[in-house]
Amino acid sequence: MPLENELLMTGVDPTGGAGKPHGKLRGFLHQSMRSKLLRNIITVVSGTAGAQAMTMAFMPVITRLYGPEAYGILGAFMSLTLMIIPIAALTYPVAIVLPKRDADARGLVKLSLMIAVVLASLMALVLGLFGTPIVHLMGLEEISPYLMLLPVVMFFGAALEVVQQWLIRQQRFSLTASIAIAHSLLHNSIRTLGGFLMAIPAVLVITTALGPALQAVMLTIGIRRTRDRADAVVDLEPPMSSGELARRYSDFPLFRFPQMLINTVSQNLPTLVLASVFGPAAAGFFTVCKQALSMPTNLIGKSVADVYYPRISQAIQRHEPITAMLAKATAGLALVGLLPFGFVFLAGPWLFALVFGEQWHTAGEFARWLALSEYVVLITRPCTVAIPALQLQGRFLVFEMLSTALRLGALFFGAWVMKDALITVMAFAGASVLIYVALIVSVLIAANNHRPSSTAAH
Repeated sequence: MPLENELLMTGVDPTGGAGKPHGKLRGFLHQSMRSKLLRNIITVVSGTAGAQAMTMAFMPVITRLYGPEAYGILGAFMSLTLMIIPIAALTYPVAIVLPKRDADARGLVKLSLMIAVVLASLMALVLGLFGTPIVHLMGLEEISPYLMLLPVVMFFGAALEVVQQWLIRQQRFSLTASIAIAHSLLHNSIRTLGGFLMAIPAVLVITTALGPALQAVMLTIGIRRTRDRADAVVDLEPPMSSGELARRYSDFPLFRFPQMLINTVSQNLPTLVLASVFGPAAAGFFTVCKQALSMPTNLIGKSVADVYYPRISQAIQRHEPITAMLAKATAGLALVGLLPFGFVFLAGPWLFALVFGEQWHTAGEFARWLALSEYVVLITRPCTVAIPALQLQGRFLVFEMLSTALRLGALFFGAWVMKDALITVMAFAGASVLIYVALIVSVLIAANNHRPSSTAAH
């Protein structure tokens, strides 16, 4: 049943009040809570909310322990890891949700992990031979001691994506939610304890780099402990081979992979530019801003996206219309995000100094403008997950190339023309707003042009 039908059905009041406004409202709420999609969203949001609450509770302590310069080194390191993680498995993990048979999905799991092992090993070889000259050329000498951590984070980042996509496919959102909370508590406790023992950049970088590995292991243990009979069902037909699966879903490495790579590079370049041109402290301010402002996006946007991805894929397979679903989800997120991001825009400097310490006042100035771009990122989530389901990877590879050029132009203008860190952040935020608004419009137009068959529509 399409989402709009699930949410708009009204129940019958046993007392005969179905026609009254309060009877209709009661029926609407009753049917809404019975909606599996809504329950899944609430489950994921609750888990993400708990994890983000844990992180936010630890952040004022961690920021006071380590300071802006340590966070700047961490930001530069993590920016590089986020750039290389899409390389790790060539985005094949994203395809795990799509096959009709679990056997083929398991084949994609194996294929993704094999690719991740090979590419992480190659990355280790390259960094061992040329890593130090590369970071010197980039002006990021501070991260030289941590280069060999990059292949480790690269592999476990891919492994985490594999496990998460498998759980999304199985719609085991309660497991994902509970592990998210437990992981956030354990991971932030490790980072805080390390800071009390020795508040140096190395401790912050190493303990943070452990995050993907820790979460991947916890999710894998959770899957094994909660395995049910459905997991043991064996398909009668033989599964596709790794080569067949690689060819079947070749649009992911051909189009989705470069699209994600270009996007992550353009998203994380500001941290590297600020570290290289203005020093680690400026990069530290930006890193804390991104971490704090991405919390609402991860809390609501990612949760909604994780639930909508299989729902949209199923709707397209059944030839159901999805334009209304995407439009409603986008409008809903726009309303939800208006208050928190609007408050940061109005009171960012005061808020950051109060929460994280007076030395983070400048981070609040950055946050005012980054709040605008993060707000648009939030409302883009439903349209973003519709891209692979609508098979728009090729079109949006071109889109990402154009948007990256716009972001690079903004960074060049702020850092090398105006030579001002705040103007650099403002220019980058403005470019991002334009890019994501264009993305929403483009996906909605593509979804509207996706017509269901006449037989499936009835």
